[in-house]
Amino acid sequence: MRAILTVACLCSLACHAATPLLLGLGDQATPPYKLGEATLPATLPGVAVELLQLAAANCDVALRIKLLPGTRMLKELENGDLDGAGLLSYTAERAAYAAYPLQNGKPAEAQRLATLSYVLYARAGHRLQWDGTTLQGLNRKVGTNLGWSINLDLARLGIPAEPASSVEQNFLKLQAGRIDAYATHEPLGDSYLARHDNLNLVKLQPPVVSKSYYLIFSRSYAARNPAVAACLWRQVGAQRERLYQQRMHDYLD
Repeated sequence: MRAILTVACLCSLACHAATPLLLGLGDQATPPYKLGEATLPATLPGVAVELLQLAAANCDVALRIKLLPGTRMLKELENGDLDGAGLLSYTAERAAYAAYPLQNGKPAEAQRLATLSYVLYARAGHRLQWDGTTLQGLNRKVGTNLGWSINLDLARLGIPAEPASSVEQNFLKLQAGRIDAYATHEPLGDSYLARHDNLNLVKLQPPVVSKSYYLIFSRSYAARNPAVAACLWRQVGAQRERLYQQRMHDYLD
């Protein structure tokens, strides 16, 4: 009888396995929320990455992260090649193929990963006039990143955009005068300029837009694992403020 019980217990342990989750993240650093480009740093991957890792551990999820360019990440999510993706804002286009945390049919702000602002950067001595809705004095377009939601925001404001593949490419184009401004995440832009203080560039205020960013899932993954998705969203909301308060200073230092 003892042998039978032992075998049964071993079988129970072996048969139980954490639910796998292949999660996409953008390959551009967005400090302090996500660091690293080719790979995630082992010790300081970003506070949002740490939040995702904590949520996964609390929900018995085996998390594997894949870094991808924005447009490719969205396509792989749409095709079901990724189970989910992180640090993405809400758009109706994405919601057609991805599951967001919702409350009364709208994105659940309480379960967001982070709130980020898009701002404009321009050359020092520029003649642009920006009041938050209207950008005057443009001779060339505003640089953006391919696949990022800011392209839709600028289009709604009637501001002509010129997407490029990377943050570095956009800042170099701006410095060279090939674009008149660059719209990007404020922490990302500030961090890049802090590391490249030879660029004679300035930040414009107010922000173009401030947005909440979420953990989202492919429709197929959410349908197969509704309890897992709900658990992860709950954990993100429950742990976010405490974790960020504990860990943010390590990234800012």
